[in-house]
Amino acid sequence: MSITSTSSTSSTPPPPPAGGGGGPTGGTPGPAADPGETPSSSQRSLVALLAAAGLVVAVVALVLVFGVARPPALATLADEPEPELTASLAWSHWEQDGACVNVVAPSGEHREVGCGFDGEELVAWTDDGIAMLVWGPRDGVELIDPDTGEVVDTVAVTGVAEEWFGREGDAVRSRTVDGTLTVTLREGDVELWRVDVPDTYGVNDGFLAPDGEWVVLVDRAGRLLLVPADGSSEPRVWHEVEESWVRPVWEGTPLPGPIVER
Repeated sequence: MSITSTSSTSSTPPPPPAGGGGGPTGGTPGPAADPGETPSSSQRSLVALLAAAGLVVAVVALVLVFGVARPPALATLADEPEPELTASLAWSHWEQDGACVNVVAPSGEHREVGCGFDGEELVAWTDDGIAMLVWGPRDGVELIDPDTGEVVDTVAVTGVAEEWFGREGDAVRSRTVDGTLTVTLREGDVELWRVDVPDTYGVNDGFLAPDGEWVVLVDRAGRLLLVPADGSSEPRVWHEVEESWVRPVWEGTPLPGPIVER
């Protein structure tokens, strides 16, 4: 006896979905999915690409600043405290709201005295305070307490001349020949330092201490290097600053008396 099937299933394929979708059963076939491409693998690819880009930027910056070599490695004052230093050093740097004054002690301890000052260039450090030159209709000098950061006095000055900025600075000569840097003291032509360096490294300036015993060098790596004025030992890193063109003043540096009016 034959049996007629009444099942709802049929060998005829179902119609495509409404709306004319572009899936594989209707319209234009979509692109085949890559079984190896998942959201997590795409994210990993992006992270790897960003990491590679960051590495390239870091390498380019290193090459632009120092070529393929770092500045000469030197001991710090903390590593080698002898010969012992007795004077401190001050310098300024500019921020958005004004100048900031910094001090580093003979031990190498650094502290920020204060910020927001009207001037920028430090020109002396006397018993009355750290002297900052203020430009304006009437040039003056603010005396800043190195302990509190307060302006304790203002001195009117006239005839501000180049000696304000060159008395203690510009104390050294430096030159690089065939990869060897030589730094000498202008007064007496004493050799302070001789070292092999990359072409991009150098010493920007040198500042002689008031007692004539020490010189602080400012190198292109933004380091304050302390060296005896007789060249008896190689420089030691006193402190690292934010920029390589600072003009520090030694504790005990007097104001240029002849052009000061109180």
